[in-house]
Amino acid sequence: MKLEGKTCLILYNRWGSSGSTSSTSNDTSFDSLAEDRSEVKIIKKYLEDMGIAVRVLGITKINARTVERIQEIKPDFVFNLCESLYEKSQTEMYVAGLLELLRIPYTGNPPLALGLALNKMKCKQIFESSGVPTPPSIVVPVGEKPNVEDLTPPYIVKPVREDGSAGITKDSVVSTQEDAERLVDLIHKEYNQPAVVEEFIEGKEYTVAVVGNPPRVLGIGEINFYNVSEGEPKIISYKTKWDAEYPLDTVFPANIDAALRKRIEKKALQAFQAIGCRDYVRLDIRVSENRRIYVLEINTNPVVSPESGFEDAANSSGITYADFLREMVESTLARKKNGNSDIIDTYESVGI
Repeated sequence: MKLEGKTCLILYNRWGSSGSTSSTSNDTSFDSLAEDRSEVKIIKKYLEDMGIAVRVLGITKINARTVERIQEIKPDFVFNLCESLYEKSQTEMYVAGLLELLRIPYTGNPPLALGLALNKMKCKQIFESSGVPTPPSIVVPVGEKPNVEDLTPPYIVKPVREDGSAGITKDSVVSTQEDAERLVDLIHKEYNQPAVVEEFIEGKEYTVAVVGNPPRVLGIGEINFYNVSEGEPKIISYKTKWDAEYPLDTVFPANIDAALRKRIEKKALQAFQAIGCRDYVRLDIRVSENRRIYVLEINTNPVVSPESGFEDAANSSGITYADFLREMVESTLARKKNGNSDIIDTYESVGI
């Protein structure tokens, strides 16, 4: 597909000023590059190398001026890097919803998939009904106490609607009813939302990148927990995920045998299709000591910059990061039918 002459708008969320409602507040940043969103600049350069004219718009909220600025550009497609509005990750689905209403093709997942992935229990219910193995768990509404008698310890306790390992610490894995109650109460107070108490699966953890339409596994990487202190659970906590001084390593490709790889790929693709995903996702999968596979979570809006692991995943599959981006752009433009996206066709194809 010829990309020269196409116009792309990179849409991303800026940090700060999330609560401002003043009509004079600078709620959009036009053609600027935020220092805290390094992937914006990186992806802009890759797209320009493809011959695409790129505009950039950073937002903190959506209002009439935001819509006006998008429409005045008249982009052929949007590269959607919005992870939140008003600094709340639960709002990322509304950005995709706006682009659907404006009938502008955009990269990444549709609103429903984005919303489902940010509700851990809804996701797990869909997994279970679709034959995707996931650890047994319960949800504990705000103000209630957990009853873990049907679960096997140890347990991991986390918020039901958060992203990026928010609410998960080295102390999130416990073994008693009392400790589970303490953590649930803490999540209720700090996050004002239900908590999930889930059986903690001992074993190796893998990150699985699934891309394309139809989907395929781009790469499987194994999480290296070398920097987790002795005695602490080997989990991706908020600190280990975002601490630049002690980052977790992911080894691509994972050193696994062909049979296990095939089984992981099958379950990852099942999860992708069950949630109604599109373009790209990253899944967290654990394999127990007896080689049982468990899908922990699906991230429908992962960071796709080279350092996020997608470049390593692409290279492990024999393609370059530029090839990965080009394929995504071509797939997005192919969804443009007389100026419309194919959201209805997408949902119907997965039975939603």
